[in-house]
Amino acid sequence: MAVYTTLPPEAFTRVADAYGLGTVRGMTPIPQGSINTNHRLETDAGRVFVRHTTVRSPEDLRFEAALLEHLARAHFPAPVLLVPTGPEPFLEMHGGRISLFRWLPGEEFTRARLTPDVLERLGAELGKLHRLTQFFGGSRDNPYGPEVVKGWLSGLRQRPEPELAAVARELEGLLARAEAEHQGLEPRGVIHADLFLDNVKWLGDRVGAFFDFEMACVDAYTRDVAITLNAWCFEGSYQPELCQAFLRGYQDARPLAEVEKAALFGHALYGAVRFTTSRIRDYHLSTLGADKLAPKDYRTYLSRARALGGMGPDGLRALVGV
Repeated sequence: MAVYTTLPPEAFTRVADAYGLGTVRGMTPIPQGSINTNHRLETDAGRVFVRHTTVRSPEDLRFEAALLEHLARAHFPAPVLLVPTGPEPFLEMHGGRISLFRWLPGEEFTRARLTPDVLERLGAELGKLHRLTQFFGGSRDNPYGPEVVKGWLSGLRQRPEPELAAVARELEGLLARAEAEHQGLEPRGVIHADLFLDNVKWLGDRVGAFFDFEMACVDAYTRDVAITLNAWCFEGSYQPELCQAFLRGYQDARPLAEVEKAALFGHALYGAVRFTTSRIRDYHLSTLGADKLAPKDYRTYLSRARALGGMGPDGLRALVGV
């Protein structure tokens, strides 16, 4: 959700026309994120979120649209995708594809706002999401699975910067350990795959919406649990009260099978390696200025990977209470 493509003013007029939004009243670029070009658009019909992607295929966007429709029917708090006139749920424009969403009310919590109660509610909502996606028929492979991450690390190992080459070698070892720690036998279904703090809206003390389902795919539910655990429950170190509250809330909505509990460490370690690597690629090596890309330090995820490597599977299970 960075600003990679500069869209001229007339592009937003065309968007407003295609979606029947009336006159464009204002436009604000949104620099957060790492892949897309996003804007907040003010129109006669209200505020909308405009996403321009040059990365996602038509099949990816059709999958996302069908998933959001499925969640809407189930009354799950998720974004409302607006659909233009025509056969597709997106608009081809300026070398990419535009998707339009109603602007979500609510706020995104900072780490200072996180409490066990907040994490318990978050876990319950994620468990509910996984229950609902069991009945969704769409299919999409994880675009950032272990083989993709291995390719990223191989490239980083060739970098001229000694620090990055050393980190890449370390991460390759941790990724191999992560893969050895689970057998791929856990229940699978559609997962969010990117449930960070800035992808959840809160209305008071309850979840207002999960959003940014662009990376949603079919994978092990435990992978989603682990990615979310890493994102929300680490501040210099893993916070036991937050970890346990998150898993408690999740299991109230969807109890984990024993095979899932055993696989949690492998997925958490994979997630820490995956996001360390993507942050190096998307932020540390990016040439975009801060006005177009909000920076994120890869070392915060490297700390997670090292912490997990030190505690091992039994240590993680004790930490989270499963």
